[in-house]
Amino acid sequence: MALILWLVAAILLAGIIVFVSSLATRRRLPPIEFADGEALPRTALQKRAAWALSGVALLTAAAGGCVAFFGPQVWWNDDTVRLSVTFLLLAGLLVYLAFTISVRSLEQRGDGSFDERDALIMSRSCAGVGGAMMVIIAVWMVALVEMHIETRLIPSYFLYLIFWSCVMTNVIASLAGILLSYRRA
Repeated sequence: MALILWLVAAILLAGIIVFVSSLATRRRLPPIEFADGEALPRTALQKRAAWALSGVALLTAAAGGCVAFFGPQVWWNDDTVRLSVTFLLLAGLLVYLAFTISVRSLEQRGDGSFDERDALIMSRSCAGVGGAMMVIIAVWMVALVEMHIETRLIPSYFLYLIFWSCVMTNVIASLAGILLSYRRA
């Protein structure tokens, strides 16, 4: 249970890092003036990023829920559970791949649905990813050392969980960085 609390704290801190980095991106965007009551419409990139973030977050939460429900050791020893979790995480990566391909096709259209603001936001969307991943790794290390301080032996299956935590943090933080970088009118 202590590991779950550490991971929740890590996710919150990682989210703060991504949010702060998106504020820096917002400051670099050119200002847009609107009439009173008029709001900035959602761009095609925003819509795609929102759908991708929803899908990836749902699949990642389901995988994390399976590991939390069964426990790491049962998850590792039971092929059905481990393969199910791996399938959910790979499905999340496929959602991200589909997002990336759709953004590339949006860029190549040339119909104005992908402009210089979108390009700037895409180039800066990963600004908070490194910090978010470092927080996740640091919390994993502290929590695992504290949990296994008596034996000083950390089971190797946690390496697999750390790997997937970093991969999915990268994907989620990138998508969240896109969405948080747009100004709200």
